Amino acid sequence: MRRALLLLAALAAAAGCERKRPYPPPERYLPADAAVSVSVPALGSAARQVGALYRTVAPAPPAAQLADAYAAVRSQLGFDPLDPRGLEQAGVDPGGSAAAALGGGRTPLLVLPILDLARFDATAARLARDRMGAAERIARKARGIEIVVFRRDAAAGAALAYAAVGPHALLAAGSQAPDVVLAAATLPEESSLAKSPLWPRARAAVGDGYLATAFAPPGSPSSAGFALLRDGAALGVRASATSLGLRLALLLSPDREAFWKGIAASGAPPAPDETGRLTPEAVLVGRWAGDPAGAFRRAWPLLPPGVARSLAAVHIDPERELLPAIAPGPAVALAVAPSFTLADFSSGFLDARRVDPFRLVELEAVLPVRDPAAVTSFVDRLRKAGKRLGVDVAPRGPSGYTVAFGKARLGLELAGGRLLVAGPAEKLPALAARAPGSGYRAAGEAARQALSTGMGGAVLDVAHLSRAIEALPQEAYGTGPSAVVMHSLVSRYLDPAAALSAVSLRLDLAPGAALLDLEVAGREAPPSKP
Repeated sequence: MRRALLLLAALAAAAGCERKRPYPPPERYLPADAAVSVSVPALGSAARQVGALYRTVAPAPPAAQLADAYAAVRSQLGFDPLDPRGLEQAGVDPGGSAAAALGGGRTPLLVLPILDLARFDATAARLARDRMGAAERIARKARGIEIVVFRRDAAAGAALAYAAVGPHALLAAGSQAPDVVLAAATLPEESSLAKSPLWPRARAAVGDGYLATAFAPPGSPSSAGFALLRDGAALGVRASATSLGLRLALLLSPDREAFWKGIAASGAPPAPDETGRLTPEAVLVGRWAGDPAGAFRRAWPLLPPGVARSLAAVHIDPERELLPAIAPGPAVALAVAPSFTLADFSSGFLDARRVDPFRLVELEAVLPVRDPAAVTSFVDRLRKAGKRLGVDVAPRGPSGYTVAFGKARLGLELAGGRLLVAGPAEKLPALAARAPGSGYRAAGEAARQALSTGMGGAVLDVAHLSRAIEALPQEAYGTGPSAVVMHSLVSRYLDPAAALSAVSLRLDLAPGAALLDLEVAGREAPPSKP
């Protein structure tokens, strides 16, 4: 009896193995040189994640067009693509993985997991008939592959075509659809994305937990003109009811990776996290843990051309004279000033000759210093050349300065191995007196990671921004009817923003790739208004 039971168990196991016959992944049918390839590991899970986020966003007034577009897509498809049950109704397996090849002037190709081929065929026939006017269905074989084609009539070209290969359906639309489907079904395995040496690198760089990953190989037409993408790139997407996350992985050749490691100050001691010293009401916070000189070289071309010319005229070189004295870990914060007015903001607040920018946006920065003497020497040189630069540098206590340019006043102080910067200068004592950890606190884990780990990061604190704008007096919007209109316009965007917590950006390095993470985090429950 026992032997009979063991025999039955072995037969059941063998039958189970037969039912679970391994099939290649959907990337097996995508060409490795496709302009953009998209991989969805779990179609039903992706549908649920996107659906949850959509239901959170849809009620907001700015998303009205998104809701209309989604309704139109559901109507055209005849099922809800963001509901696993809708996928099942269409004959698609929500538990399977999917892929697509897009762009580059080629006919797009979809690889879908099939749950019920008859149901999938009925869905394809209905779409071809109702949306393309192609009611005629024919099936023909080519190179051993059966291709189902939908067309208007015998004289017309194909409107839609698919081929069932294992548990997958290869689907394409347009006159070239049969050829595209046949090419995918008979694609040599060594020419597929699944066998591309770059695809595993891209997936490893993006990591797990993403509902979809898009990949552009080196030389892809989709990344033409973007030097950062020349070695290939991948984009991961994830979502939940209260968040949207994107990870861009830039693949790096060995020489470019060495360059990025230099900017990241790889091998140096961990940079201190100074963000906890910054104003608690900050709306925009940034931190750079890499080499300050490397970041400066990248940011310098973004400054007004007149700044570089003026410094060169007086033989002052910040990159050579100041930046080597600054250690990794500078942190900066911007906050909305209580004196903010829309009139001054819209009249060019960055022009300090006309408007004091610090009456609108308050600035604080903490810069770890390697060489305080070099910083003092640089400021002294700036003070001597002040008249030619249009800058007035005056001593402020034993180790501080006030830098005046136009209507703006900036305070500087060297203290405890740090250079403290505040604008307006009157805010400097508050920054100097603030204890570590008593200042800004990031909202949410993604924001904390952006400001405390990696090469650098920034956080837009939407909650603080909304609170600061709501606290502005009516006079900040001006006077008369235009003030009422402006206040109404601001409120229109402020109300949906109340559902957001923070937007964070984080830059880091992984083996063979640079990573840029963007996270939009919402609040679990938007605060109710009185």
